[in-house]
Amino acid sequence: MKPAGVGDGPRWETAFVALGAIAGESTEAVASALGEGGKARAADLLRALAATSREARARALARALSDVVLAIDAMRCA
Repeated sequence: MKPAGVGDGPRWETAFVALGAIAGESTEAVASALGEGGKARAADLLRALAATSREARARALARALSDVVLAIDAMRCA
């Protein structure tokens, strides 16, 4: 049974962008590695990480990473 509020988890592209960001990779390098289709699927996070506001970038990254953690926890509990 999945924990409350956990769907199918984040798209792998969004997780890739989020983990690349915390690893210190540039957003441009991570986006380039995804290709055009992957960039389209991770567009919301890529756009948020390009924001001028540090708070907006931090919030977007925290949301994406929490989705990754919840998905990992759901697999562990399954």
